[in-house]
Amino acid sequence: MKKLFVTLMMCLLTSTALWAQDGKWGIGLNLGYGTDVFGGQAFLGGRVLYDIDPRFDVVGSFNRYFKEYGAKVWDINADFHWNVYHHRVFEVYPLIGLTYMHTKWGSAKDGAFGVNLGGGGMVNITDHWKIGVELKGQIMSNSQFVPLITGMYRF
Repeated sequence: MKKLFVTLMMCLLTSTALWAQDGKWGIGLNLGYGTDVFGGQAFLGGRVLYDIDPRFDVVGSFNRYFKEYGAKVWDINADFHWNVYHHRVFEVYPLIGLTYMHTKWGSAKDGAFGVNLGGGGMVNITDHWKIGVELKGQIMSNSQFVPLITGMYRF
């Protein structure tokens, strides 16, 4: 699993660098908390953002929850942001998206598909660096609330 994750991240970074000339791509880190994973669990993840235009963004992310009780939990998200307020310093957006959460505990494995609903905001620190906050609900068989902070580098 670790080799697959490293391979996928390298492919993602390489493909992002190839199209980075447009100024529409961003890559960053997530630090968040899932309220339903083992009664509440923190995670660390990565994200890639693509600006369709200044009003709309598409964001993909992979989050790995910290181990608890010997279990491994991760999720993959594909979200659509509508920047309802877009200023040169900051933007505010509602989001909608899809999620898949995978849990492995011993020899038992479980996966669930769901929908993401929420909102967030990003602040431009420089021309290339952004920080943001996002609050979303992952609606699936075991729904959860997910607050997270993110830091991004824009190409």
